[in-house]
Amino acid sequence: MVAEIISVGTELLLGQVTDTNASFLSRRLADLGIDLYRRTTVGDNVQRIGQVIQEALSRSDLALMTGGLGPTPDDVTAEGVAVAFGVRLVFHPQAEEWLLQRLSSRGIRPSPTLLKQALLPEGAIPIPNPIGTAPGIWMEKDGKRVIVLPGVPSEMEAMFDDEVTPRLKDLLKGDVLRVRVLRFSGVGESALTDRLADIMGGSNPTVGTLVKPGEVWLRLACKAPSETDAEAALNELHKKIVERVGQWLVGVGEDPLEVLVMEALKGKGWTIATAESVTGGLIGARLTFVPGASQHYRGGIIAYTEGVKMSLLSVPWSVIAEKGVVSEECARHMAGFVRTRLRADVGVSTTGYAGPTGGEEDKPIGTVFIGLVTPNETKVERYQLRGNRQQIRDAAAQLALAVTLRSLKVGAAGK
Repeated sequence: MVAEIISVGTELLLGQVTDTNASFLSRRLADLGIDLYRRTTVGDNVQRIGQVIQEALSRSDLALMTGGLGPTPDDVTAEGVAVAFGVRLVFHPQAEEWLLQRLSSRGIRPSPTLLKQALLPEGAIPIPNPIGTAPGIWMEKDGKRVIVLPGVPSEMEAMFDDEVTPRLKDLLKGDVLRVRVLRFSGVGESALTDRLADIMGGSNPTVGTLVKPGEVWLRLACKAPSETDAEAALNELHKKIVERVGQWLVGVGEDPLEVLVMEALKGKGWTIATAESVTGGLIGARLTFVPGASQHYRGGIIAYTEGVKMSLLSVPWSVIAEKGVVSEECARHMAGFVRTRLRADVGVSTTGYAGPTGGEEDKPIGTVFIGLVTPNETKVERYQLRGNRQQIRDAAAQLALAVTLRSLKVGAAGK
């Protein structure tokens, strides 16, 4: 089955809203083994919506749409679907009854504006909405299908998982698709792919790359007659990749780095402490977001000024005077002392220039040093980051977690 995603909303075209719905649906379609070749965004215009649907159905089996199902005048997706199928909009008895019950249960008096949501294209099947008041739409004709869900992410996600996914599974026949993400740190994309050139040339399973801050992801995908066959093929490919580049493998799956760091600390029975300057507490915030963080995160010191670096982290004045607070030596002292002071197994530090002012001739804005001290090693890595102030700070926190995870996973690849 081939699908296309159509996102409806003038606010999307104007950049006022980020289209997270399309990303969610793309992942879900991949999990189901449905091929996705195009994603389209169209404004709140009946004729253009109808045209986009017709174009999608001319080359695909399924058009999956979000947005424009509410009660306001600019919610015209249902009308656009009717135009595409050449039918009328009619009050659907089942949808109207459900909507009246939903409004009554919430103490809301029905109005023509709200009841507009029960106007569906003739022949449509309503899709229950467990959260909101706008039912979804399921339309079929000549083996082609259009599925329309609300634009509110919480409603759309619940409806897709609870209502749409089971129906699509009933329709799907043939091969299943399984995907696995292998995550690497400490190696560049080109160096990694050079070592896997022959493997990456295969047609099934396939291997694709995605560059993330501090990481390179390999996306392994396999189609097979059964889940067992697909997993077996992925396991074999996974093993081959680990044999060649396993020294840089730091994780499997798409969990945030802070989750992987906590899992690695738990596996070793270790604790961690942070000393942050340029990141201003971002690392600590991400680590404490993980449930159970108190078992492995001892705490952190935000040392933003020279005085705090000296008084709370014992960075020698001689280091600051000779090398500067943005230096390898300062980062090393910060990581080592916070580890000792907070009695942790691992100490990680950040210092750098986030801009827009500051920097030095040999350390321009974007220069960041990340220090790490563990029972096994002491090291500092230097990075030259790009972007605005917040982008540099976010990237530095991400890299600090990646450096930490890579150190924690040394020797664990392939186990």
